[in-house]
Amino acid sequence: MIDQKACIGCHACTVACKTEHGVALGVYRTWVKYVEKGEWPDTRRFFSVLRCNHCTDAPCVQICPTTALYKRDDGIVDFDTSRCIGCKSCMQACPYDALYIDPDEHTAQKCNYCAHRVDVGLEPACVVVCPEQAIIAGDLDDPSSRIAEIVATEQTMVRAPEQGTGPNVFYTGAESSNLDPMRSGELADGGIWRDPPDLQSWLSVDLGGGSQAPAGPIGNLGAVESHPSPPPRIEHGRRGTPPRVVYNTDHPMPWGWRVSSYFLTKGIAAGIAIAAAVALLFGAGVDSSWMSWAAPLVSGLFLALTGVLLVWDLKRPDRFYYLLTKGNPSSWLVKGAWILSAFAVVDGLWFLAGILRMTNVVPVLIWVSAVLALGLAGYTAFLFGQAEGRDLWQSPMLLWHMLAGAFTVGGGVSLVAALFSDVGPPLEATAALTTAPRGAIGVTAFAWTMVIGAAALGLLAAGEIASRHPTANIAAAMHHMTRGRYAGEYWLGLVASVVLPLVAGVVVLAGGPTIVGALGGLAASVGIWLVDDAFVRAGQSVPLS
Repeated sequence: MIDQKACIGCHACTVACKTEHGVALGVYRTWVKYVEKGEWPDTRRFFSVLRCNHCTDAPCVQICPTTALYKRDDGIVDFDTSRCIGCKSCMQACPYDALYIDPDEHTAQKCNYCAHRVDVGLEPACVVVCPEQAIIAGDLDDPSSRIAEIVATEQTMVRAPEQGTGPNVFYTGAESSNLDPMRSGELADGGIWRDPPDLQSWLSVDLGGGSQAPAGPIGNLGAVESHPSPPPRIEHGRRGTPPRVVYNTDHPMPWGWRVSSYFLTKGIAAGIAIAAAVALLFGAGVDSSWMSWAAPLVSGLFLALTGVLLVWDLKRPDRFYYLLTKGNPSSWLVKGAWILSAFAVVDGLWFLAGILRMTNVVPVLIWVSAVLALGLAGYTAFLFGQAEGRDLWQSPMLLWHMLAGAFTVGGGVSLVAALFSDVGPPLEATAALTTAPRGAIGVTAFAWTMVIGAAALGLLAAGEIASRHPTANIAAAMHHMTRGRYAGEYWLGLVASVVLPLVAGVVVLAGGPTIVGALGGLAASVGIWLVDDAFVRAGQSVPLS
């Protein structure tokens, strides 16, 4: 428990924590945030000590793919760095910004309640060093302990109670704008004791992929992209002046362009299999080079690129195989690895059967691949659903968005392939369609796949924009995506992923040249990447601490 009435903002807890654990420069397990309210001469400064909340239902433990994060019997959420692969998913799951990437170890780290001290009967270092005894630690299950008595008898607050994590750090006398970052203006300059953010790039922690972003309201932070100012939900003072942050720590975006690119590459890998299954429904058969062996080959190449991006984004890529050897079944990162592996096996069998001209086996493998492709395209929605700290990513439409995207790019890339490869026999029933090169049945099937996917993407986007947002976090993220920093990227992506492939697909279905559909497919791929990149970044743009 932290008594904010007693806290004087001296940072002794931060220094003791850094000393006890050898915490590197630029990152923190415990830190102090300053917020000021009012206008001179009626001003006040409030302090808040922020840290891991050792949640009763810790989302970081559930999402961790290698059980590097685990909950001890005494309730402490501890960390085993020897198992961490540096995927940064725990950072997305934590609603409190409590985890960071250690710049020396390249693994995630956080407050562990000084477990090594607790095990020998000592209190955490921050408790011992606090000159005002503002930090109180103890056993909440022991009704006779000091902390249990205070929590039972005094009015306390916790951070982000709406997340349902059961945080076990309690505050008394705290200012709401300190604990809820949506209620104060974000740090827009260097604040006190710091240079402006654009002069601090040498202190930045490279999280890999999260640094390539345009300058926003707080300037370009080099390798660190801090959170832009949230849209208005701020409590204004008597004279219209909102609470303002004057001291805080930087929390870079853990995920960036590599994650956005991985969305696209796995969507293409899955979409090619889905488009091939649609072609079978249209009667394309498996005699063509594309349907027999070229489609699984191209799909496999994009699947391999997906794996490269996944491993590249890890801070400990040398441990990537821990996903399979030390996997946590509750993590959708591990389940996704299983799905990806299963798809790779069936995709490889499809390729071999096509090369060996096993025409009776190929259709079966196409259908099995298509079923697995739905899982491959959609599992990331469940992974993002485990990222409890990012409310935008909890959207129930995300699964359908990913499936629609796979249909769109799968049909589009297959239309590109139709320019260079035999994709099926001519469709004799409609003379106009026979003008499509190298097999009109396949071309027609791929065009329909792209049109259906693009139309679904448009409807889903309209639904997201028009719907009411249940939390301020989602409203802020949607603001950044549709009207703020990422609006240009998002709207350009929507035009490229919805309008252009829809028009191109209709042209092909009306008897137009296949190259028009191929261009629409290429536009769809670019557009889906833009939309997904805006979505990934906007979800991380809302401050959590």
